[in-house]
Amino acid sequence: MVPYDLDLERVVELVNARGAKRVLIQAPDGLKQYVKDLCENLNERGAMAIVSGDPCFGGCDLAYSEASFIGADLLVHIGHQEFQHGGDKIPTIYIPAGHKADLEKLAVMTADLLKKKGVKRVGLVTTVQHRDYLKIFGKALAESGIEQRIDEESGGIILGCRLSAAKRIEGDVDAFVFLGGGDFHGLGVALAVEKDVYVADPYRDEVRDLAKLKKKVLAKRWWGIMEATKAKSFGIIMVTKTGQFAEEPALQLKRDLEGHGKRAYLIAMDEVNWERMAPFTFVEAFIITGCPRISLDNQESFGKPVLNEEDAEELLKRV
Repeated sequence: MVPYDLDLERVVELVNARGAKRVLIQAPDGLKQYVKDLCENLNERGAMAIVSGDPCFGGCDLAYSEASFIGADLLVHIGHQEFQHGGDKIPTIYIPAGHKADLEKLAVMTADLLKKKGVKRVGLVTTVQHRDYLKIFGKALAESGIEQRIDEESGGIILGCRLSAAKRIEGDVDAFVFLGGGDFHGLGVALAVEKDVYVADPYRDEVRDLAKLKKKVLAKRWWGIMEATKAKSFGIIMVTKTGQFAEEPALQLKRDLEGHGKRAYLIAMDEVNWERMAPFTFVEAFIITGCPRISLDNQESFGKPVLNEEDAEELLKRV
């Protein structure tokens, strides 16, 4: 049984309505194993389905170049919601791929932990995969004696780099619970707010406190900033993914660094990792002007200080 709702019939109807003949299907690695039926359904209805084998890191990472190169007239993007409105270079259908889960046990576990921590009112956030369960989960917490709050404007939906759903209600809650798998999104919330953050993980049926992880990541972040103050040359990485390209911030950083007597080089890169950065031996520190999480989540793999734009602001105060 597929644990995600890929809404096959709706996708096929939308593809047929657009008259698409060649469709590129894009999905995160964790969802690629479930696209078999979608491919077969589209092929049976007369549309050639081609699956992107490249990594997919979010709604900011749409496979437009790949789709254009293979002549696709439609992109089916699975697992995320639209990141920026009106920016589709190729017509795109977004399939949230909601996770099918029974949250009753998880809600009781979460409520028990929150009570032990003295939490009376909690803010709830999640990703698009669990948005349909967030109010159900909140109701279950309320039945266990925990008040809950969900940001009305966003419906509680967060992204790795967009955390306003938590920030807007921070003053009204004692702590936050992220409903979803892994620590990536929960950590984003923990780094953005001053309240404790817990992960209610429906994949593992467990609740985790992110306090130790937050402390570890912040320590590495400040190490990177302080080490970068010693650098005389900087590589400013302009991430070329559709939703991450930020030319003006990169140019401004170059001007600011040069104004402090530093050398700054602009580097365009789609896939940002140490393997791609290491050849720039003349660069002593890097600043990434794309996703702010690249530097935070991969610091251990980097051989030199790597900062994001927020880190760079702190750096400029110290050079």
